[in-house]
Amino acid sequence: MATWIIAACVVVVLTANGVAGAQSTGVMSPSLLPVVLVDSTGKAAAKPLNESIMLVAISSSVTAPASIRPIYGPDRRTASGWATWQAGGSVLFTSPDCTAGANVYSSSYAGVRATTQVQTLAGIILYVGAIGPATTVSVQSVLYDTGCAPLVIQQNGLVPVLATINLTTVYPPPLSFQ
Repeated sequence: MATWIIAACVVVVLTANGVAGAQSTGVMSPSLLPVVLVDSTGKAAAKPLNESIMLVAISSSVTAPASIRPIYGPDRRTASGWATWQAGGSVLFTSPDCTAGANVYSSSYAGVRATTQVQTLAGIILYVGAIGPATTVSVQSVLYDTGCAPLVIQQNGLVPVLATINLTTVYPPPLSFQ
């Protein structure tokens, strides 16, 4: 009887390369392939960290979090399986016209770079912060989704921007998980 119970709890799985393997039914996943976020062209855009934060490869040595949100249909309900890049952040600059010295607020997620996403005329731009301790910066302007605004303050908790990427043009929506 004990042998029958053990045999009933093992399932043979045929992998993509045709090799058979056994897995316990208690830990069998629905897919053997990793889940990725795919853009409208079919290109892999990011790997999910959770349901709304994606990890985007900026370069071979830089990965940064980017937020997504659902796409809504004409009836104001979410379109099943579709998402787009989230915007609504701000970037603080040391220049008075939002052109130089970009900084973002440090991240509260352990081991994840600080980032922010801002809607511009060119698309949603992901500003990627450097790794390291947060500092105090003399801010002269701030970039919001509505544009650049003068702001003269000393702000702490900032890290300098290391890279930017236009998410809308590099990974055009709609986005979906595969």
